[in-house]
Amino acid sequence: MSGMGIALTFSFIVLLIATKNIILSTLSILCVTMVIGSVVCIMVLKGWQLGVSESISIVVIIGFAVDYTVHIAADYMHSSHTSRNDKMR
Repeated sequence: MSGMGIALTFSFIVLLIATKNIILSTLSILCVTMVIGSVVCIMVLKGWQLGVSESISIVVIIGFAVDYTVHIAADYMHSSHTSRNDKMR
Protein backbone atom coordinates (compact mmCIF):
# COMPACT_ATOMS: atom_id res chain seq x y z
CA MET A 1 0.00 0.00 0.00
CA SER A 2 2.84 2.38 0.78
CA GLY A 3 4.41 1.64 -2.62
CA MET A 4 1.18 2.61 -4.35
CA GLY A 5 0.96 5.81 -2.32
CA ILE A 6 4.54 6.78 -3.08
CA ALA A 7 4.13 5.96 -6.78
CA LEU A 8 0.91 7.98 -7.08
CA THR A 9 2.43 10.95 -5.24
CA PHE A 10 5.52 10.91 -7.44
CA SER A 11 3.28 10.50 -10.50
CA PHE A 12 1.27 13.57 -9.53
CA ILE A 13 4.48 15.60 -9.23
CA VAL A 14 5.65 14.39 -12.66
CA LEU A 15 2.27 15.24 -14.18
CA LEU A 16 2.34 18.68 -12.59
CA ILE A 17 5.79 19.36 -14.01
CA ALA A 18 4.87 18.01 -17.47
CA THR A 19 1.55 19.83 -17.84
CA LYS A 20 2.07 22.91 -15.64
CA ASN A 21 -1.65 22.72 -14.87
CA ILE A 22 -2.97 21.55 -11.51
CA ILE A 23 -6.48 20.82 -12.80
CA LEU A 24 -5.25 18.60 -15.63
CA SER A 25 -2.77 16.92 -13.28
CA THR A 26 -5.50 16.20 -10.75
CA LEU A 27 -7.81 14.77 -13.42
CA SER A 28 -4.97 12.69 -14.84
CA ILE A 29 -4.01 11.22 -11.46
CA LEU A 30 -7.70 10.49 -10.86
CA CYS A 31 -7.71 8.46 -14.09
CA VAL A 32 -4.59 6.60 -12.99
CA THR A 33 -6.20 5.91 -9.61
CA MET A 34 -9.27 4.51 -11.35
CA VAL A 35 -7.09 2.17 -13.44
CA ILE A 36 -5.29 0.93 -10.34
CA GLY A 37 -8.56 0.59 -8.45
CA SER A 38 -9.99 -1.51 -11.27
CA VAL A 39 -6.95 -3.80 -11.31
CA VAL A 40 -7.03 -4.24 -7.53
CA CYS A 41 -10.78 -4.94 -7.62
CA ILE A 42 -10.25 -7.66 -10.22
CA MET A 43 -7.52 -9.16 -8.02
CA VAL A 44 -9.88 -9.19 -5.03
CA LEU A 45 -12.75 -10.67 -7.05
CA LYS A 46 -10.47 -13.48 -8.27
CA GLY A 47 -9.40 -14.17 -4.69
CA TRP A 48 -5.71 -13.42 -5.19
CA GLN A 49 -3.62 -12.63 -2.14
CA LEU A 50 -1.49 -9.47 -2.19
CA GLY A 51 2.03 -10.85 -2.15
CA VAL A 52 5.39 -9.43 -3.14
CA SER A 53 5.02 -10.05 -6.87
CA GLU A 54 1.50 -8.61 -6.93
CA SER A 55 2.67 -5.50 -5.07
CA ILE A 56 5.52 -4.96 -7.52
CA SER A 57 3.13 -5.54 -10.44
CA ILE A 58 0.75 -2.88 -9.13
CA VAL A 59 3.57 -0.33 -8.94
CA VAL A 60 4.61 -1.24 -12.52
CA ILE A 61 0.99 -0.84 -13.68
CA ILE A 62 0.97 2.63 -12.09
CA GLY A 63 4.06 3.44 -14.15
CA PHE A 64 2.40 2.31 -17.39
CA ALA A 65 -0.80 4.20 -16.62
CA VAL A 66 1.12 7.36 -15.76
CA ASP A 67 3.27 7.11 -18.89
CA TYR A 68 0.20 7.00 -21.11
CA THR A 69 -1.54 9.77 -19.15
CA VAL A 70 1.51 12.06 -19.21
CA HIS A 71 1.74 11.78 -22.99
CA ILE A 72 -1.96 12.52 -23.52
CA ALA A 73 -2.03 15.40 -20.99
CA ALA A 74 1.19 16.99 -22.29
CA ASP A 75 -0.02 16.78 -25.90
CA TYR A 76 -3.30 18.41 -24.84
CA MET A 77 -1.50 21.25 -23.03
CA HIS A 78 1.03 21.88 -25.80
CA SER A 79 -1.47 21.76 -28.66
CA SER A 80 -1.39 24.78 -30.97
CA HIS A 81 -5.21 24.91 -31.04
CA THR A 82 -7.06 27.23 -28.69
CA SER A 83 -10.42 25.54 -28.15
CA ARG A 84 -10.88 22.39 -26.10
CA ASN A 85 -12.70 20.59 -28.92
CA ASP A 86 -9.87 21.28 -31.36
CA LYS A 87 -7.27 20.17 -28.83
CA MET A 88 -9.11 16.89 -28.30
CA ARG A 89 -9.18 16.16 -32.03
